[in-house]
Amino acid sequence: RETTVVWERVTGRPIHRAVVWQSRASAAICDELRSRGVEPLVRERTGLVIDAYFSATKIRWILDRVPGAQQRAERGELCFGTVDSWLIWNLTGGRAHVTDVSNASRTLVFDIHRGTWDDELLAALDIPRAILPKPVRSSGVVA
Repeated sequence: RETTVVWERVTGRPIHRAVVWQSRASAAICDELRSRGVEPLVRERTGLVIDAYFSATKIRWILDRVPGAQQRAERGELCFGTVDSWLIWNLTGGRAHVTDVSNASRTLVFDIHRGTWDDELLAALDIPRAILPKPVRSSGVVA
């Protein structure tokens, strides 16, 4: 659920290797969020604690390490997804950039009460909304 991929919207090519769910590479980002006092908001909106296990800090880590990635993400040139999104994107030839709601709820930036991406949490991590998949039910046609 938490393995993170960021890819080019036009070509479908990943901009970095996938960051697997067990990776602790984004632990320093988690520490920084805690030091800024973001954890109570994360817990209230997502029901989760700040941990490198979840996808949002992995997104931030990738955007920080790939030259120009933040700007490309802001322009809507990149897509983020967990493995479900990546597979659906490829199976639909790029026509569907979606994720299951249960996967979205494991990112640290999805408000489980409203069922939508949370702008305040996205801002705390400086993650552009444009890269996020549309949350959908797991039983349905997407493309």
